[in-house]
Amino acid sequence: MLMARGGAVVMGVLASVVVARALPPEGRGTYYMAVTVATTAMALGHLSVEQAQTAMWPEKGRRTSLDANSVPLGLLVGTAAAVVAIGLGLVFQGRGNLPGFPLLATACVGVPLGVGVLYGTNIALLRDRSRAAARATLASAVVQCLCLVVLGVTRHLTVGTVVIVWVLSFAVSLAVLVAAGGVSVGWPDVRLAKATCVNGVRFHAGTVAAYLLLRSDVFLLNSLGGRREVGVYTLAVTLSDLSRLTVDVCAQVTLSRQSGHDVRDSAVVTARIVRFMLLLGLVSGATTVTAVSVLVIPLYGHAYAEAATVVAWLVPGILLLSAGRPLSIFLLRMRSSRIVVLPSLIALVVNVGLNVVLIPLWGAVGCAVASTVAYTVVVIFQVTYFSRMSGVSWKCLLPTGAETARVTMEVRRRCRELNLGRVA
Repeated sequence: MLMARGGAVVMGVLASVVVARALPPEGRGTYYMAVTVATTAMALGHLSVEQAQTAMWPEKGRRTSLDANSVPLGLLVGTAAAVVAIGLGLVFQGRGNLPGFPLLATACVGVPLGVGVLYGTNIALLRDRSRAAARATLASAVVQCLCLVVLGVTRHLTVGTVVIVWVLSFAVSLAVLVAAGGVSVGWPDVRLAKATCVNGVRFHAGTVAAYLLLRSDVFLLNSLGGRREVGVYTLAVTLSDLSRLTVDVCAQVTLSRQSGHDVRDSAVVTARIVRFMLLLGLVSGATTVTAVSVLVIPLYGHAYAEAATVVAWLVPGILLLSAGRPLSIFLLRMRSSRIVVLPSLIALVVNVGLNVVLIPLWGAVGCAVASTVAYTVVVIFQVTYFSRMSGVSWKCLLPTGAETARVTMEVRRRCRELNLGRVA
C-alpha cells in the first residue's frame, strides 16, 4: 500500500510540475476551482455512506450485501449529487469568480465515479483487500500523470484538458478496483441500501463540516485574495499532503483491525495505532517542510516561491488531523452522531472566522494558519471523546521514549536487511 501511494504521490508531483509549467498561477487557480466544485459535490452529496458501512461492518451477516451495494449505490448517489451541482452552477454562473459553466459541467462528470470509488475503496479496506485498493490508486495516478505529460509535451495542455484527465482518473480507479477484487458488483439489496443511507445521513453533517473545513478556505481565498493566491495555496496543499503519506497508509491498512475487535480491545488497538502514527508524522513532516523549502523554486519557478512558507504552516495541522483519523473510526462504533458531528462543526466556524480575518492580512499564509488552528480544534475534541468513551487516558496516545527507540531500531534493522538483499 505504501509503495502504491508513494508511486502515486511521485507521479502527482510530476503532474503538478507539468501543470504549473504549462499554466500560470491564474490558470491553475481556474482549474482547481472547477475541480473543487466537483469534489464539493461529492462531499456534500455522498451522504456519508462509507461511515455507515464502517459502523455496520461488525455485523457479519450484512457484509456481503454491503459489499455488493457499494458501487451501484455510489454511482446512483453520485449522479444525483452531480445533477444538483450542475443546476447550482447554472444559477450562480458569473458570480463568486467561478469558472465557466462548460468547465464546471465537465468536472461534475467525475462526481458519480468518485463517489463509487469512495464507497468501493472503503469496502476493500474493511475486507482487508488493501492490495486491490493500492492497485486502483496507482493505476489512476499512472493514467493521470501520463496523459498530462503527453499533453504538456505536445502543447495541448489547457485548463479544460486537465479537468478531463482528472475525470478519467476516477473511471480508471473504479475499473481497476472492481477488476482486482477489492469490491464486488452484485444485485443491490435495496432495503439495506436504504438503511445504509439513513445511517449515513445521521453522520453526514459532521462529514460535510469536515470537508468544508478542508475546502472552505479555497472558496474564501478565491473571493478575498484572488485566483493567484488560490494557485499558490493549492500547490502548497498538494505538497503538504506528501507529509501524510505514511500516516494515511497506516490508518488505511489498520482499519480492519480496528473493526475486528470488541470495544475495549478496539480502544487499545486504536491508541497503539495513534502513537505509531504520531512518530511517523513527526519524521514525515520535518522531511516534507525541508524538501519543499529547497525544491519549490527550482521545480515550480519563482511565481510559486511563497508556497514553501504556506507548507510550513499547513503541515502541523494536516499531520494532527491524519493522526486523529483512528480516533474518528473508533468513535463511529459508538453510533452517536453528536460526538462525530460536533467537533467538525465547531472547527468549521473557527476556520471561517479566522480566514475572514487573516486572508486580507496575509493572503495564502493566513489561510494556512487558520487551517492548522481549526484542525487542532478537531483533534482536541476527538481525544477528549475517545478518552471519555473508552476509559483510556489521553496520555496513552503519546509515544513513549522506549517506543520511539524500539521503532527506530526496527527501521534501522529493516534498512540493513534491504541493503544486504541488494548486495546479495
